[in-house]
Amino acid sequence: MPKKSANKRVWAPYSEGPMQVSNAILEECRNRIEPPLKASLRAIILPLIRRKFKMKAVGEGVHWGANSTVVGAWLGNYTSFGHSTEFNGPVVIGDLTMLSTSVQVIGQDHGLENPNSPMRLDFPNIARPVTTIEADCWIGSRVTIMEGIRIGRGSVVGAGSIVTKDIPPYSIVAGSPAKILRHRFSTEERVVYDRRLYGRDFSETR
Repeated sequence: MPKKSANKRVWAPYSEGPMQVSNAILEECRNRIEPPLKASLRAIILPLIRRKFKMKAVGEGVHWGANSTVVGAWLGNYTSFGHSTEFNGPVVIGDLTMLSTSVQVIGQDHGLENPNSPMRLDFPNIARPVTTIEADCWIGSRVTIMEGIRIGRGSVVGAGSIVTKDIPPYSIVAGSPAKILRHRFSTEERVVYDRRLYGRDFSETR
């Protein structure tokens, strides 16, 4: 019998679920994103996909990307992603977040500072951290995200970017490594937007 890979790392446990939008916004999604027949078919297919990939949970109206590997992921309502998406560790994606094609979440799977071991055999002995993409984000094509990163709500990540550190809410970032280009809203506009999408004001907590 072949031996298991020496690089089979355990996952850190999930401590929070996908960031959720208000019920009013979800009702808008039900009315505007897809017709009833398509919604009914999706309600049948999504549980099958969840079982196949052993996902933590799959929200309502998720748009599935073909040829994607998202084992163990926790997907919020009306999330969507294009083909060839790949997650190698625990990932939580909030409501309404959109991922384009070929988005990857990757880890640092080999050490490089151990003088007693070649990199090929130097595997981390810590659990894979949870990667969190909050609600209402837009992740462009071929974006690479380092595991353990948190991308704040309402952020936009430009195509081809490499995300190596946390991104504050409502940021527009791009590049390798990704850097903040600008913010989507003023402070006052953020309050209005948060109340519209989440029914609350985040200004006192984040």
